[in-house]
Amino acid sequence: MAWLDLAGTFLTCLIPSGLFLAFIRGQARRGTLAWGPLALTFVFGMVAAASAFFLFEDLEVLRVYRPLVSGASDDDVERAAFFLAVVGPVEECAKLAAVVFATTLLRDPRAPPDCLVLATASALGFATAENWYAMWATGGPDLGRAAVVPFVHMLFAAFWGWGLGESRRRDGDSRPVYLGLGLASAYHGLYNYVEYKGGLWHFATLPIVALLWFFLVRTLGDFARGRVRRS
Repeated sequence: MAWLDLAGTFLTCLIPSGLFLAFIRGQARRGTLAWGPLALTFVFGMVAAASAFFLFEDLEVLRVYRPLVSGASDDDVERAAFFLAVVGPVEECAKLAAVVFATTLLRDPRAPPDCLVLATASALGFATAENWYAMWATGGPDLGRAAVVPFVHMLFAAFWGWGLGESRRRDGDSRPVYLGLGLASAYHGLYNYVEYKGGLWHFATLPIVALLWFFLVRTLGDFARGRVRRS
């Protein structure tokens, strides 16, 4: 039945994201976040994904972007520029905006560990909506995509999640946020470019993912132990 397929696809998108979020929340041992703020940020992350999709669809009407968005361009330089200068920055800024809206609505900037967990919640909401869009377009659940996309999105967001936490520790210094956002955008674009090339290039994503995972776990540990990084 159609509604069963719809429900199955939705759960396929939602469950991995929920499990990742529960894991990250558990690692932030000094975090104080209840599930309510996380759920709100998760939903804002889904809205951010929808906003990004609308933007990308608008770009398709521009002749210079159409072959890049559709994947028809064979020019590696153009494709790399598109992922690094458009996809990475747009998606990471959208995820960061979701956290800003959530914390503004909650009227609480949160402690450093919570900043990283909120970044994770936004990223996983974004990935859930992205997976829903992709699976709906292709006609059914994709277990591989359901597991990989949320994982890498939360790894990218770890950079600016760290930046938010450091900004909180430094009494509102915004420089760590800009640095984290720049790194997230660069790694996001690089990952997409390498993945898009396919073939043996897929193996090049492994060291990228390993590095990002190390950064996320190390940062969670530092925040949980109350360590402060100095510039």
